[in-house]
Amino acid sequence: MLSHLFLGMSLVGAEWVLYILIILSVISVAIMFERAFFYKAASRNVNVIKNDIRIAITQSKLPDRLDNAFKVIKVHTKSNQYEQNMGLHVSFVLLNFIKDKSYSVEVLNQIAQDAMIQTKILWDKNLAILATIGNNAPFVGLFGTVLGIIRAFHDLSQQVGTGVQTVTAGVAEALIATAIGILVAIPAVVAFNLFQKRVKTAQLEAEALKSFIIGQMANYGN
Repeated sequence: MLSHLFLGMSLVGAEWVLYILIILSVISVAIMFERAFFYKAASRNVNVIKNDIRIAITQSKLPDRLDNAFKVIKVHTKSNQYEQNMGLHVSFVLLNFIKDKSYSVEVLNQIAQDAMIQTKILWDKNLAILATIGNNAPFVGLFGTVLGIIRAFHDLSQQVGTGVQTVTAGVAEALIATAIGILVAIPAVVAFNLFQKRVKTAQLEAEALKSFIIGQMANYGN
């Protein structure tokens, strides 16, 4: 009973699977463009920001370090979304807490970690979808191929006297689904790996800047 039910479903063929793969491809490309523009905007002048904050802190006397650092942040927030720039956001949150009162290094590390996680959530947005498409598109294509092969052999069994050409034509048509699945998966996997690397790099740079600020400002207010 169940075998006949699934056979009837498989005889629809692989065409509907191709539509699914096309939809996945559109979603994948849309995420790639959205993430690429986001990372470009969030990483604008990242090296300049990092160096300016370091210079503002190291080349000032202790009471003036906060004021000079905030001046640098104010200048850069005019052309950057500081919530999206991981290093800029961490610096802004840290210096705000240091300005209010003296905190222990452990507390400052926790505050900076919270700010970094908030920004990292923005950086990781939609990457899970991209990874899912990259990992599963070949299986979706393979599923379409299996359906196409089932249909090809079923058609052969219903046509007495037909040759092997009937099967080969059906199999060739079915294999298109696997090829398209792989075609959809490769760009998604490559983009995901590149984006993941950008996230890790930004996180490491923010970690380094966080440690520098805490080390330089540890004695502030004492």
